[in-house]
Amino acid sequence: MDTTSQQLLIQGFSAFAGAFFAFLFLRLSEFLTKIYQREVKHYNSLVILETQLNEIGGIIHDNIYILPNFRRVITSGNIYFNNLHTLPIDKSHYENLHDLDLINDLFSYFYQLRKINDDIETSTSGYIDIKNALIQKNITPQDYKVNSNLLAQNLVYIEVFLKDLEERTIKLMARIRVQIKKEIPLGTRIQQFFIRTTEGKLNSGDIKKETEKLRKEIEATKAQSQKEIEAALKKHKIQ
Repeated sequence: MDTTSQQLLIQGFSAFAGAFFAFLFLRLSEFLTKIYQREVKHYNSLVILETQLNEIGGIIHDNIYILPNFRRVITSGNIYFNNLHTLPIDKSHYENLHDLDLINDLFSYFYQLRKINDDIETSTSGYIDIKNALIQKNITPQDYKVNSNLLAQNLVYIEVFLKDLEERTIKLMARIRVQIKKEIPLGTRIQQFFIRTTEGKLNSGDIKKETEKLRKEIEATKAQSQKEIEAALKKHKIQ
């Protein structure tokens, strides 16, 4: 093979190799971009979940706060004008999560939310019927009190379920907080595996510490809220 033929062969191979590696790097870049986008969606879903659980926790606390007075007022034969509130359920973030253990926990958690919402809606609508019947004089005060006593027992069950759900919400929120800290999206670090999972990263000690920290934050918020209520009542001389 003469020199000219060798040069042509080398040039042809170089052109092929250049095109091949350009194609390879393009595909690799597209693949890494998709992985990064999935990581970002997963991370953003965790942040959204923490916000949603904060909202749910606040509503649970409000319901637990009013339930004792709710029972006391109606069992004494009086009318109660406040309402229990159902808990928001949003599963739109499921498709962006890639932690199967977390998805399973959320599925069970939202199932419990749905059951409690059913109980709240049933009790609320039942009391509205009783209250309106008394206001419209369709039942006697004695009948109202009998029905209110039956409803009050259901409200005790709801309060127990809500307290259990409040604890579960705190633990779930603590877990998600730990994941947010540990699961930083791609872009600043190279992963050993392209899809990041929580296996080997989360441990019970981390979650327990975050749970205790979160519980203290919630208790501090409750105490501050109670102080503000007491100060407002004192200011306006309301007993």
